[in-house]
Parts: sequence; C-alpha cells; structure tokens
Amino acid sequence: MHVVFRESHGLEETAAPYDPGQTPAEMVVLSFSDSDLGAFAAGWRGMAGPRPSLRLQNLVALRHPVSVDSYLDNTLSGARAILIRLLGGESYWPYGLASVQDLARRRGIALAVLPVDGREDPALAAASTVGPALLSRLTALCDMGGAAAAGAALAELGRAAGLALPAPGPVGELPACGWWDPEAG
Repeated sequence: MHVVFRESHGLEETAAPYDPGQTPAEMVVLSFSDSDLGAFAAGWRGMAGPRPSLRLQNLVALRHPVSVDSYLDNTLSGARAILIRLLGGESYWPYGLASVQDLARRRGIALAVLPVDGREDPALAAASTVGPALLSRLTALCDMGGAAAAGAALAELGRAAGLALPAPGPVGELPACGWWDPEAG
C-alpha cells in the first residue's frame, strides 16, 4: 500500500519578509492587481478639491506575516479608510485579512474588503466594517473599472470614514467591448 503525501502551503509561507517603507495615510488601497492600483492612483489624482492622503500597495509584497505586522504598525495604523480588493477570497491572504480586520475593528477604521471575481463573498463582507449597501456600491464601482469609478469608490469610502470629500458624481460604465476605426481615430 502506498500513502499519498500531500502538503499544503499558504501564500504567506513562500516569501521573505519585506517592508514597503510606506508612511501612514488617511486612505489605503490593497490589491493583488497592479492595474487596480493604477486605476485608484489615477482616480485619486482626478478627485476635485483637497484630496486625502493615499497609499497603494500590492498584496504580493505583504505575503509574509512579518511584512503584514510591519505594514499594520507603520502604515495602516494611521488610516481612516482601507479598501482591499482580494483575489482568491479569504483563504488566499488569511493572516493579513485577520490582522487588518482586527485593527479596523479596534480603531474604528472604515474597512471594505471586496471580491475581484464578480461573485459575492460572504466571508469578505463579514470582514468589512462598513455596511452592506456601501459594500455593494463599492463593488459595483470597482467592477466598472477605470479611473473615474476608482475615484468615486475612494470618495464613497472616504465619506463613510468621515473625511471631508465631495459626493462623487455619476460614473459612466466602460464598455465591455469596442473597436477602433482608423478613419475616425
């Protein structure tokens, strides 16, 4: 008889500790997607009036528990709002999600944890500190894509955190497909 040996490793076990060296900010966005982070950066730049301070971080850099602890102490501890776009659900970043959730609940931080795959995720919703109506709106904005929608998501979450931000205007949805006409440009 042969016994099959199976070993399971989490994402946090595969990396060396890393400190991104970011200072605290009023708002923080975490995602595994650089295009997500780029959209939030562009959306933040396009916000009218005074903007809150913002930090963006790819979650790949926060795989190791020591990296998570350092980031919580150095960056997230000063946040008033945190948005996490989590690909793969709770099981893909368990230590980080539990740590951020604990910090948000202890400090009264507006935390929105959103799925990236277009499906509802009750575990991510339960990890959030904002209500279901706001989570639904933020998910819809993030799923729309683009800088305008990302900026509106930042404004919505910032307002929920008590930051003095104007209400976001209507956001046009990006088309699901398109074409280019060389004569029209």
